Amino acid sequence: MNGLFLEYANLKPVAVPADMNGAAVTGARVSLGENERATIVINMGDSTAAVTTFTLQQHDAATAGNSKNLEVTNAYFHKVAAATSFTKVVPNSATAVYDVASLFADDEGVLVFEVEAQDLDLDNGFTHISINSADSTAAKIMSAVYVLAEPKHKPAYERAI
Repeated sequence: MNGLFLEYANLKPVAVPADMNGAAVTGARVSLGENERATIVINMGDSTAAVTTFTLQQHDAATAGNSKNLEVTNAYFHKVAAATSFTKVVPNSATAVYDVASLFADDEGVLVFEVEAQDLDLDNGFTHISINSADSTAAKIMSAVYVLAEPKHKPAYERAI
């Protein structure tokens, strides 16, 4: 890549810093219509015995409409506590639900998912994605952002998402 990052990627908040305890966190929807992929970066604080489960979903509209789980076989990455590099995890089969409590129950860290536009059920009009978290059942702060890469119309920083 030769140029400014925001000429090739755009950012959209998924969830502002929120406590996952007491209720599920529903992430914002974002369209992959103008992008070939989305990287979802989730940052979590430490906690004690928190349940950390995330679900990828696909939608046929920016709001309302139809929704269903987005099952993919894409690898995801995590960096837990004092780790200095990411660990790559390849699911054994297609999944939409990621139970990462064994990694993040007591520790802070970063979790990264990637979704490609071709992963969506485009034949049935599904063009948007979201990621949601379950109630953590213990205090756990998280925030998340979409990094939308490879926009069809550059520069990315001028496009609304």
